[in-house]
Amino acid sequence: MTSIIMRILSILPIVTAGICTIMLLGSLIGINVPEQEQKVPLIPCGIPGFETCPVGMAEENLSIPGGMIFLDLDATVGWERGDVAWVGIVDAKWAEEGECPPDDNGLTDCESNDFEYLAGGPDSENSFSYTLKPGDTRFVTGGKEGSLDLSSQQVTVEIEVSLALWVEILLLIATLGLAGSALDMNFPIVSNLFKREKKE
Repeated sequence: MTSIIMRILSILPIVTAGICTIMLLGSLIGINVPEQEQKVPLIPCGIPGFETCPVGMAEENLSIPGGMIFLDLDATVGWERGDVAWVGIVDAKWAEEGECPPDDNGLTDCESNDFEYLAGGPDSENSFSYTLKPGDTRFVTGGKEGSLDLSSQQVTVEIEVSLALWVEILLLIATLGLAGSALDMNFPIVSNLFKREKKE
C-alpha cells in the first residue's frame, strides 16, 4: 500500500521536472518576437552653409520593466541606408532638459560625438545587436558625413527572448533534483544504501 502511494506521489516531481525541462529547452532555443518595422527620415549631414550634423531622437522611451531581469532580451537593429545613415541606442537621460532633448521635429541640438552610445552609433554600418536591460533608453539616428539625402529608410528591430543564464542554471539544478527524487521514490536504491550504512 505504501509503495503504491509513493509511486503516485512520485508523479508530482516528474511532472514538475518535465515543466522545468520544457522551459529550459524553450529558453535555449529562444523565442522570436514578431519583427517591428518603422519608417525613419534620413537626416542630412554636410549641407552647404551648415556646419553641424544634427541628431534625431525618438519621441518616446523604450522602457524595460525591472521584472524583466529574469529574461535576456537580445535585440538586432537593422536599417536600409547604412551608406548614408547610422542608428544607435542611448540612455534616456539624454532626452532630459540640459542634455540633448528633441524638438517638435525630433531633432536635437547635439551632434553625434556629444552622446555616449549603449550600442550602434556613427561607426555602425547597417545593423547592431544589443541586450536590452531594465531601464529607459531611446533610439537616435543621424546622417554620415557628406550625406545630402532627404528621403526616409526602413528600420527593423528583431528581439529574441530567453531566460537569463542564472535562471537556466537554477532550472537545471531543480530538474535534476526533482528527477532524482522521483527516481528514488520509485526505486529507492539510494535510500536503501543509507539505511544499510546506518545499520552497520
